[in-house]
Amino acid sequence: MMLALVTVAGQAQTKNYTIQGNLSEVAKATAKQGVSFDSVTIVNTATNEVTTRCTIQDGVFTIKGTIDKPFCAMLCIWSSAEVNGDRRSKRSRLPIIIEPGDIMFDGNHQMPVISGTVRNKVLSETLSKRNTPDFTETLKGLAIQHKDDVLAIPLLLMLDDNIMEQPEVLLSLINQSCTEVQNHPNIIKVKEKAEAALSQEEGGMFKDFAVEYNGKTTRLSDYVGRGQYVLADFWASWCGPCRQQIPDLISLYQQYKEKGLTVLGIAFRDKPEETEKAIRDLGIPYPQIINAQHPLRPRRHHYRP
Repeated sequence: MMLALVTVAGQAQTKNYTIQGNLSEVAKATAKQGVSFDSVTIVNTATNEVTTRCTIQDGVFTIKGTIDKPFCAMLCIWSSAEVNGDRRSKRSRLPIIIEPGDIMFDGNHQMPVISGTVRNKVLSETLSKRNTPDFTETLKGLAIQHKDDVLAIPLLLMLDDNIMEQPEVLLSLINQSCTEVQNHPNIIKVKEKAEAALSQEEGGMFKDFAVEYNGKTTRLSDYVGRGQYVLADFWASWCGPCRQQIPDLISLYQQYKEKGLTVLGIAFRDKPEETEKAIRDLGIPYPQIINAQHPLRPRRHHYRP
């Protein structure tokens, strides 16, 4: 019975974590400029929710908690300073893995250091190499090495900022990762962006969209993908350079329309009545998609500490 109690107690203890933070030297140095370090929060990157909040006293803080399993988070340091008579807050962020054990945060360096647990040691050492020539290759290797671990999440997000010119590589690394990593909301966004980048390569499928105007739905696929060359011109009536090039587009359209070229105007970020007036004033003969507004607005994720 005693052995059983010891085992249970040991299992319960492994779920506890502590974060000891120290930025006392920075706090003293910046206090002369009227800066004070006020509080620290832990934000779960999967839910974007604050899981823990505590105050910073004399540049030191301690966070204690219990978790079911490790998760990827942001350690947010909140400071404030007086600017033109107003007290303004500022947030500094650093990726962190909340995992069982004693985690140490040392903010008294140009690049803060997180240590004490295995995942955070790897993450902190990786961040310290971000300005080295082989940083991308380092990230690739670590992402494969930790593909079955939540540590892969911040690694893949850092890769997102470094190899979007190679979306196929990023997709391959994501697809090799475990289900938990692939289902993380930020990784889903990165995957969608990489897939969209691939579709824009030569031979890739175009991204379709639908626009409602005057009770009618018009799609890009109504004109594209039908066996003809299509020159799609995104324009607006208020855009001077757009209007200047329209005579050239009209000339191209009239010269090559019998040979299979379609010119398609896509009016975005424009009032429909202004678009229609510009079409009349400029004598545009080719088809238009009116009221597109933001049909291809990209979804971006930047993961920077």
